[in-house]
Amino acid sequence: MNIDDFKTFIKTIPNIRKEVENGHYSWQQLYEYYILYGENDKIWEPYKETHTDLSYILDILKNIDLDALSKTFEGLQQVLALLSTMMSKDENKPSWYDD
Repeated sequence: MNIDDFKTFIKTIPNIRKEVENGHYSWQQLYEYYILYGENDKIWEPYKETHTDLSYILDILKNIDLDALSKTFEGLQQVLALLSTMMSKDENKPSWYDD
């Protein structure tokens, strides 16, 4: 690991720049952490941005089978209707029925 590797790595976590600007870390400290712990240490996690690629989301949406999804929701509606009917029948039982 050298300084060029560090510079390349730091570019992947631009949020860390704010920490240096606010005086929480110096570039020297961050470089030392990089040398000691490497790129995959948990120290970097709070600064890594999680980007959700729009094309990835669109690919997921393209692969959803809408007919199967619709059938699943219809099945859930039927189960809920059945449960609702059973519960309303239980409420209409006379109090002596449970004895």
